[in-house]
Amino acid sequence: MSLDVAYLALGELEKLLSKHEQKSKSVEDVWNAFTNAAVEEKAAWDRELPKIKTRLEQLRSVVENLEREIEMLAAKRELGLISEENYATLSAELQRKVDEYREKLEAYLQKIAELESRIFYLWARALTKEYLSKFDLVELEKKIEDTREKIDEETYAKMKHEINVMKNTWELLNLLH
Repeated sequence: MSLDVAYLALGELEKLLSKHEQKSKSVEDVWNAFTNAAVEEKAAWDRELPKIKTRLEQLRSVVENLEREIEMLAAKRELGLISEENYATLSAELQRKVDEYREKLEAYLQKIAELESRIFYLWARALTKEYLSKFDLVELEKKIEDTREKIDEETYAKMKHEINVMKNTWELLNLLH
């Protein structure tokens, strides 16, 4: 009877361990896919951010140019170069465009901030010991300090923050393992 119990226990133990081994492997596969995708998305965002900023500046420039056109119209009206009626029509149309582009600009700025926050959050969650071991964080921090005067304050602050997140994550992961 005890051999039957042993065989039963061995069979049940094998099933339970196999089930959890498969589930753990599945979770690891999903986790690896997540970490790879998050790191890739962060890199793509960082590559495209200068283009995004350039387009934002172009949109700001258009708004400023339209506002100058409104000022020019007002000056022409004051000098009697255009009628009050033409001024009212043209300035109203230009103001409508200014308002439209300003609204779009604000919406894009908000969307960019939200996306950047989401992407950073996903990237930070995806940091693993394997990924972080590819970097010499002390050397990376030194390089950032060495180039501080060559980069704008916003970029410096962003890079410094990312390195701090990487260092803190590294320390936490070392506590867990």
